[in-house]
Amino acid sequence: MLWQHIRYWFRQNRSSSEAVAQSNPAPSEPLQAEQTAPETSVLESTCLETSNLEAASPEVISGWRYHAALSVHTPLTHLRRDGQERAHHPYHLQLISNPGHSYGAWIPYRADGLVAFSATSQSQVDSLIADAGAEREQRLRFLIRFREIFESKVLHIDQKLMQIYALADKPEFAWAWQSVQVDNFPDNVFLAELTKLRGIGSQKALMLWKAGLRTPAMVHTASDQDLLSIRGIGPKLIAQLRSQSAA
Repeated sequence: MLWQHIRYWFRQNRSSSEAVAQSNPAPSEPLQAEQTAPETSVLESTCLETSNLEAASPEVISGWRYHAALSVHTPLTHLRRDGQERAHHPYHLQLISNPGHSYGAWIPYRADGLVAFSATSQSQVDSLIADAGAEREQRLRFLIRFREIFESKVLHIDQKLMQIYALADKPEFAWAWQSVQVDNFPDNVFLAELTKLRGIGSQKALMLWKAGLRTPAMVHTASDQDLLSIRGIGPKLIAQLRSQSAA
């Protein structure tokens, strides 16, 4: 159904988009002041773009529905929010995503249930296209279960890995497991958490992982002696890690 909405929008709005472009031609030489305009945050630019589109849209928006990005990196709170509806655009819930990862977006809908594409930004359209398809609900259920295990504050890392690997044997999750677009899943998702530590890149994260320090918490509680025994980690890096754990 979502794909039908997207195809409908591209057919019906291509000509109107061209008409708008012709009636508002871009200046041949942009002003210097525009070139030096101050940068805005991801949240500010998203809200501004959405507000401009909404104001110029001929369509009547009846509500907003949250569309979570179906990724192993999307936090559980965003996945569980998928499908929630609001009467007005909830800017206070439009959280800024981490660099390289978009966690989701609020999509405007018309009273007839179709997406209000003329009031939708390009990033929102891209999000809809990326996660459209009949298998969306199946993938969403799998990702919610994965993130429940991944974000658990009770389970040990080894228990988490065992339970996550067990999902591949469940018939309801077998297809979704195969559709995950991450190499060496799920280990690399845990490795990505290690790279959030100061001074830890992908190579050092792999060294920590092989040494048995598989979470940021395990790194922070490791002794200096254990950390110094890992290739590439010296006193300076240890000091950085200690300052981060104390912050």
